[in-house]
Parts: sequence; structure tokens; C-alpha cells
Amino acid sequence: MASLTGLTADRISAEGNAELRRVMLEIFGYDRYLAETGARPLHQDETGVLWSIDLPGDEPVVMVEVVNSTPEPDGTHRTYYLRVPPSTRTARAGVAWTFGVDEADYRPQKQT
Repeated sequence: MASLTGLTADRISAEGNAELRRVMLEIFGYDRYLAETGARPLHQDETGVLWSIDLPGDEPVVMVEVVNSTPEPDGTHRTYYLRVPPSTRTARAGVAWTFGVDEADYRPQKQT
């Protein structure tokens, strides 16, 4: 198995094994990978930002970047990346999918 030390965005993009590439992305960090590859968001709304990473020979990795509305003990708000189906077209649809509902039915009273 390849060593996962010294990961770079280019090395991840060039990895031919899709499963290993997914592990590399988890270790490297989606936020860092998005920044280093110059990714642009597909969509943004009040629920978050929808990102897509095209990977050679694999389906795109599509994620919704969300910020937890409940502060951490130090007062900061943690950012999460939620993997959603590649067919997702809006941030709201992606967040709704994570709750198992359709976009039209996703109407949170208060996000937590």
C-alpha cells in the first residue's frame, strides 16, 4: 500500500485507485483540497455551500460545507463537509438529503 505521508492535492488527483483516493482525501482534508485545487462552489444558499471535486475515472465527490450553528465550548463554530450524491444541485438539497427528506420538505425551525 502506498504511504499516506507527504500527501499533496496533485498526488490525490493522480491516484488511480478510487478507494485509496477517498482515504487520501479524508486524511488530507476536504477544505484543504478544495483550496489547493482552486475549486469553485456549484451553489450557495443559507444552508451552506455545495462543492464538487472531479476525480479522473470516478464519480465526482460532491459535498455540502455547513457551519454548525451551536458554538463549540471556545465560542467558535465548527465547519463540516457532508458527502452527498453526485446528482445534488443545491446546498439545500444536499442538507435535506442528509436528513432523509426532499429539498421541498426541508424546513428547519432552528438549525443545531
